[in-house]
Amino acid sequence: MPRRTSLALSLLLVVAGCSASSATPSSTTGGPGPTTTIAEETTSTTPGQTTTTTPPVSTTAPDLSDVQGISDEVRAELEQLIRDAQEVRGLAFTTPPMITVVSDDELEARVRANIEEDQADFPADEALYKMLGLLNEDADFQQIVLDLYGEQVAGFYDGDTGEIVVPAREEGFSVTQRATLLHELVHALTDQQFQFNTPFEAMLDEDRLDEATAYQALIEGDATLAQVLWIQTLTQREIGEFMAESLTIDRAQFDAAPRFLRESLLFPYDTGLAFVQELYVDGGWDAVNDAYATLPGLPGSTEQVITPTDYTVDLPVEVTMPEVDVTGYELQRTSVWGEQGFRALLNQGSGRSTVAEAADGWGGDSYGQWFDGDNAAILIVYRGDTATDVAELQQALLSFAQEDFPEDHFAWVDQRDGALYFIASDVPEVGESIRAQVGLG
Repeated sequence: MPRRTSLALSLLLVVAGCSASSATPSSTTGGPGPTTTIAEETTSTTPGQTTTTTPPVSTTAPDLSDVQGISDEVRAELEQLIRDAQEVRGLAFTTPPMITVVSDDELEARVRANIEEDQADFPADEALYKMLGLLNEDADFQQIVLDLYGEQVAGFYDGDTGEIVVPAREEGFSVTQRATLLHELVHALTDQQFQFNTPFEAMLDEDRLDEATAYQALIEGDATLAQVLWIQTLTQREIGEFMAESLTIDRAQFDAAPRFLRESLLFPYDTGLAFVQELYVDGGWDAVNDAYATLPGLPGSTEQVITPTDYTVDLPVEVTMPEVDVTGYELQRTSVWGEQGFRALLNQGSGRSTVAEAADGWGGDSYGQWFDGDNAAILIVYRGDTATDVAELQQALLSFAQEDFPEDHFAWVDQRDGALYFIASDVPEVGESIRAQVGLG
């Protein structure tokens, strides 16, 4: 599935959508004031149902007097948001957050530069997604990603530099923009406290992609929950403005993107929010804080995020990838496809109601991805929790191959020694070669 960009970019559409659907306050108060401690922190899974309380926390006083390119009004709003982020999250900045103000063009350029850091991967990934039928043959995968982020980014936290990058403006922020900036400030805050950027970058660099997706779900789910709690402190009028503005956000690029990409982009926010909420309900922010060290050490998987009761209990099994030599092709990467990857793959078909059931029994997998400059091939070796789980995924993959896979491509699904093998290639001879080398058929 798509390699995650190493920058914690906030998709305004996604964040606003998650917050709007989750923030249902039973009562409202005045807007957040310039306090230095928070006396009580609550959240509700249903209106009026208190689930947890956190103790007071000392906050770091913001000072943006040296920040250039913003008006006094904007400076005051940013300083208030820095206070709010600490209060709602129950943590204090160890050092004041770094605010970098850029023009709209500079913001776009920084977003583009970050995405293009992974541009060497785009041709092979594009070929893979086209081979699997996830992308149209004439699609430009890199341009689709650039268009998506160009449309939605209203500011971001740069984990490599520790900056909150915001566009220059004279007028104050709208409620939705303030919510987005608070989300990014929570990223800066939790990175200061738990240094999440270093293990996340290592996961990406080492192609531990399912693990990286799970960790990103914790990072984004954390900031989204804090955002939801912040929205619950707003006045009724501000909440109305937030909801109204959320409905006017331009979704054209997002709606036009391939389904698998939309689901992959949404996963860290919506499924991540549900995962973090589960931790928060059980143990407050302390449980969420502990997850920053616990999840990478398990190792983590998207299965644990999708089913929070599996967290720390149902650990992925290690699956060995057979040695395969694909003549004329380069092994692009070996990694773990993961439960979320199977859901995104199988979800592309219309009217398929068994996707979640088929993917739910994921126990572990390993895959190899090959590329020759034009064509792609993949081998996934999968193990389920039970023999029934293997059989269910086998049937789902067979249905996918028969109903959704490009007719002139090669697909093979088979079992051996309790493991499930899925082979796909847009050159049938290459697929047959992989099949023969792993001893299937």
